[in-house]
Amino acid sequence: MSVKLLPLLMLAAASHGMSAELDFYQDIYPFLKANCISCHNKTTTKADLDMETPEMMKKGGESGPSILPGKGAESLLVLASLHQNDLEMPPANNKSGAVNLTPKEVALLTQWINEGAKSSTQQQRTVSWQPLAAGVHPIYSVAVSQDGRYAACGRSNQIFVYDLATRQFITQITDPSLKDGTAHRAMVQSLAFSADGTRLASGSFREVKIWHLAPIPTTPLPAQAAQPINAALLKKLAEAAKTTFTCHTATADGKQIVTGCADGSVRVWDATTAKPVMELRGTVALAKKTAELNWAIAAQGLEQSFYKAETTKTEAQNKALDELLKKANEAIVSMKKVLPEKQKALKPATDAKAAAQKSVDDIQAQIAALPEGKADTVHAKQLKDAQEKLITATTAETSALSAISAAESNVKDAEEEVQRITTSKSKNATALTDANRAIETSKKIQDKASAELAALKQVKSTAKPLTLAFSSDNQRVAALFDDRTLRVWAVASGQPLAEDAAPSSPATTLVQAADGSFIASQTVQIHAGATPRWALERTLGGDKSSQVFADRVNALTFSPDGKTLATGGGELSRSGDILLFDVSTGQLTQSWKDRHEDAVLSLDFSPDGKHLASGASDKIAKVTEVTTGKQMNLFEGHTHHVMSVDFRADGRVLATAGADGVVMTWDMNLGERKKKIEGWTKEVTSLQYIGATNQLITAAGDNLVRVVTDEGVQVRSIANLPNFMQAAASTPSGALFIAGGEDSLLRLWDGATGKEMAAFGSKTP
Repeated sequence: MSVKLLPLLMLAAASHGMSAELDFYQDIYPFLKANCISCHNKTTTKADLDMETPEMMKKGGESGPSILPGKGAESLLVLASLHQNDLEMPPANNKSGAVNLTPKEVALLTQWINEGAKSSTQQQRTVSWQPLAAGVHPIYSVAVSQDGRYAACGRSNQIFVYDLATRQFITQITDPSLKDGTAHRAMVQSLAFSADGTRLASGSFREVKIWHLAPIPTTPLPAQAAQPINAALLKKLAEAAKTTFTCHTATADGKQIVTGCADGSVRVWDATTAKPVMELRGTVALAKKTAELNWAIAAQGLEQSFYKAETTKTEAQNKALDELLKKANEAIVSMKKVLPEKQKALKPATDAKAAAQKSVDDIQAQIAALPEGKADTVHAKQLKDAQEKLITATTAETSALSAISAAESNVKDAEEEVQRITTSKSKNATALTDANRAIETSKKIQDKASAELAALKQVKSTAKPLTLAFSSDNQRVAALFDDRTLRVWAVASGQPLAEDAAPSSPATTLVQAADGSFIASQTVQIHAGATPRWALERTLGGDKSSQVFADRVNALTFSPDGKTLATGGGELSRSGDILLFDVSTGQLTQSWKDRHEDAVLSLDFSPDGKHLASGASDKIAKVTEVTTGKQMNLFEGHTHHVMSVDFRADGRVLATAGADGVVMTWDMNLGERKKKIEGWTKEVTSLQYIGATNQLITAAGDNLVRVVTDEGVQVRSIANLPNFMQAAASTPSGALFIAGGEDSLLRLWDGATGKEMAAFGSKTP
């Protein structure tokens, strides 16, 4: 053995210098990582051997220590690398692509072991940044603000934001420190809006950036001259509107006309056809209240569905209990009916035993009176016969007693069963009462919300438009009303975007005119409808704090109150880390290292913010209590990565999407699987509950964006898409769906019909 290794040792000494000791992480770890550690690490420990550190190699695995400090030639690791003693590492045709160590590498390994197999300090890996390939712009992540106004998507290392109300691109978010006008240097892996929509978080390689809505300085543009409108056309429009106009204007190209009406509405018309395009009514506050009421109505519908299902289940239990109760009572009646007969049979058996015993006793007395107390042949036979009769009588008595005992025991067991069933039915009765009361309460809340919504729809503004204006891109209309309120709407959707009221005390100036008179004037400035801009608030991790995140940040989610940001990631095949940060300070508040055995891919807070669900590459979904860090649930069932997790609005159900082409729903009350939903041919890459409903929007590697209920019923399927869709999301109302994938297009659909409304590319206007 030593003779064979000598040339290798000489090779190592010649290339490294006789006096220089080898450094584990610099000289040994690189080739072990390339060819050994993929199968022998803390996550995948084949043969129970972890080779990530010298300490773990000394500890060894199933065959004992893999290295013996000072004895390189005798160490199993060296022997296996040389394929000696029936050892072979790495094995041929392995799935990791590992290759045999070269003679130089074996020599270095042997020398390092001979030197004592010492550990060393692992140097932080320096990332050498290179530009991403041109034309590589996949969408890995999308997000929709809670109010349904904005959608964001990550393309390559860039972030784009779209206004869903106007159906247009509004801004590209950039980090001023990056000279190429991007948001990150690596791919954008994750995005999340805060609940109030004022913050957007983005995750990339070893960093998270938090962006906040920033005010934009207002610079008035030159006033646009009102476009002349044919008087005959205006008359025709007024007749169609069945009202008088208080003001009007047209787009610069004359294709659309907007009119202010005496009934308080603002209407957009097609100038060519004289047909209405959109009626603009309402306010931002009214729209917000409407959304809140619609959410409440849907949430109460979910509540009622839950309790109705519980009622159905309880009633089914009661039906089964009734059958059991019937059988138990029948058993009691049956046993009590035969018990007297069995008790009656006991006395003859007891009397027979007593008579048999007396016969035995008499014969034994007779034998005792004989000379020397010895039985003669006659007495011996009589005694034997008497004893056999006694045995038979005793057996008969025992049988009679056992029959009575069995009958009494059966009656007792049946009576106890009746008691258990009665107790269960009593509990079920209480549960049914509680469920029906909850349904009744929920209906009252729902009816109240429905009534408020109906009343809200009847609210008409008494203010009349005084003047109107189109935005420069013709996508928005602004109106100033006689109550000194400025309102802005989106033409495409009719959604109110912004509003502001004039101050009660306008700026007043008093000056003297040339003729000696005095002139007083009041000026009012009202601002509404500015294009939003996101500015960088802070960076978590990054070059200055490269130890915070081990690798890519694959998942982000804000707590419902917006105070905490949870991040998920970890080193692939090694760790699954979850970190929680205080949003206002950027301070790390909780660190759950190795919460999973592989990289965390998805996160979601429960609606009450008390729990955090996580899905990871280890095929597991977990639920953790936020305040304590205690694991509350572990859900197993997926056979591949858990790509996405999402809580239902009532917090009673958690949905998970898997790379195994399956969606699963989990009952949070019972802590067990509720439903396994199939039908995808490739990975289900993302899912999200649609508002306060039981419907899920999903994206997948096949050519479909599907909407299914958490009971597995398909609601809608959007086809003819690229082969791989990475992410999908819905507005809380379910009115709009978005999805993006490998082709870089962010698609927008009508949630009610599935009709495509827009497709945004990577090139900005």
